[in-house]
Amino acid sequence: MFARVRLFLLGVLSLFVVAGCGVRLAYSQLDWLVPWYLSDYVSFDREQRRLLDARLADRLTWHCSSQLGPYAELLGDLELRLGEAAPLDAAALDPFLQRGEAFWQVLMEALVPDAAQMFAALDDAQVAELAAAFARRNTETRKTFLEGSPGQLRSAQIERMEKRLRTWFGRLQPQQRQRVQAWSDALRPTTTDWLAHRERWQTGLIEALGRRHEAGFELEVRRLLTAAESDWSADYRADRAYNRAQTLALLADLVNDATPAQRQTLLGELAGWRADFQRMACAPPSGPALAAH
Repeated sequence: MFARVRLFLLGVLSLFVVAGCGVRLAYSQLDWLVPWYLSDYVSFDREQRRLLDARLADRLTWHCSSQLGPYAELLGDLELRLGEAAPLDAAALDPFLQRGEAFWQVLMEALVPDAAQMFAALDDAQVAELAAAFARRNTETRKTFLEGSPGQLRSAQIERMEKRLRTWFGRLQPQQRQRVQAWSDALRPTTTDWLAHRERWQTGLIEALGRRHEAGFELEVRRLLTAAESDWSADYRADRAYNRAQTLALLADLVNDATPAQRQTLLGELAGWRADFQRMACAPPSGPALAAH
């Protein structure tokens, strides 16, 4: 559940940007959007909801005061690089992705005590509810990503990528759509391994929740949130790295081949996100500093 919160946060922001509502509106509503999202997994009682609200308020204060500025700086650096005349390649984009991944690691570290406290407050019925929600979501995910002919799955993958790209580039040109198709053909299949890993992670969480009142529970939560990749097989790790490189190469090629209008759209989107992050950044709280751990 909490492993998906990081994806949800970005997803919420992306949703509001695409809908034209603005990142600031989305961010300002996270105090109710996150509980709403989590309620699809566990039904919280009144005391648990108060605890969640308090922890979330503290974490959002920490986040806006310490993280949004670096987010804006990253986007500003990316704008500068994309504005240069020199062609891009995967190696040029990789440092920006690494910086973004480092932000997620910081966020996961910061969420450990909050998650541990919320998990420890669950009763047995809620743990069973969470396990059932995992099973339900896994069935839905398998239907989305594994059911259908190879051609149907490939078409769906291409459409998902084109939809994401249209947010940043606008309408894609025929040769750009061909490049997306070539990207899809080049990818190594990882969906089955990804789902298996996710289910192992969920099983590990449910098992850890059976020890949620014992000493050392927070260490188990920390491992689940910050070291989820530790049980990846060597083959799966290699396939993911290969697909990551293929995706960076795709993005570099699309930027290099972008029309002036597409480049303007891309730089405008980045500038808009950067400006919103700068405006949303808040001053650190007065009194004792709010630590990330």
